[in-house]
Amino acid sequence: MKLCTVQPHMSDSITENVQETTRWIHQATESGVDLVVFPEMMLTGYDIHFIELYAKADKTDWHAPVDEALDELGKVVDAAGISVLVGSPYRYGGGQLNALLLLQPGKEAVLAGARSHLPVGDRNRMGFVEPRDRLPVPVLGIEIGSVFCAEVYNLDYIQEKGLEESDIILWSSVFISDIDENGDVIRDRNAEFAREIASYWQVPVIQSNYVSYASEVSIQDSLRKGRTLGGSIACDASGRILDQASWTEEDMRSFEISRADDTVVVTPIAEERSSESHAKTLADA
Repeated sequence: MKLCTVQPHMSDSITENVQETTRWIHQATESGVDLVVFPEMMLTGYDIHFIELYAKADKTDWHAPVDEALDELGKVVDAAGISVLVGSPYRYGGGQLNALLLLQPGKEAVLAGARSHLPVGDRNRMGFVEPRDRLPVPVLGIEIGSVFCAEVYNLDYIQEKGLEESDIILWSSVFISDIDENGDVIRDRNAEFAREIASYWQVPVIQSNYVSYASEVSIQDSLRKGRTLGGSIACDASGRILDQASWTEEDMRSFEISRADDTVVVTPIAEERSSESHAKTLADA
């Protein structure tokens, strides 16, 4: 299976997010991809604007734009003939899940994974509820599990809920690393915590992160605190870094997912790197 993970800019517009998701799907189709992976809450964006969106939760039409977006993307997927995993809110149990949805040609969208309520910070947050389990979703013979953003700080909380059945784990995120005053990365949290996930479940990990927030307020606050998005990472089951996206630009990284006996192997599909500094980051990882 050929899988690609997208590192996009975030928008606070569902319409714009659908347009960008469609653009990336078309680009992936041209390269012969079987499955395209997008980050956490790709359809809505996941910045301060989401609080305002959730304020409509008492209205019956609050999820209508999301449903319409999924219908539109379903048509795109049907035409493209490839599968998509996309972050989105998802109605569930009287509330909503922070979910990863699987779109496949000719099929209805299905729940592929959802974020658990962490012991600190997530309880009763914007109507999100706890998923029933964390079982992986099968795609072309590969069991794909998912971990969401800050769950990496509490991996013990999501153990023994099904992720142990995964062949690979996708890390769907809005996740920051540390930079100095020159904008150079001084702590690569993506690499650090991808290795934590790999060590925990002994499987390869592929991250889909954003390269920017939706709001200028969040962008400037992040810079002021010495933080940056971007740098989506992939590592094998031993934690060895396989590939990493740009820290400053949109990116799409491609991988061949194959099975050798009982082991699933992730192999980056070689392409020209965009910068010397990025090559140095990989060399130092």
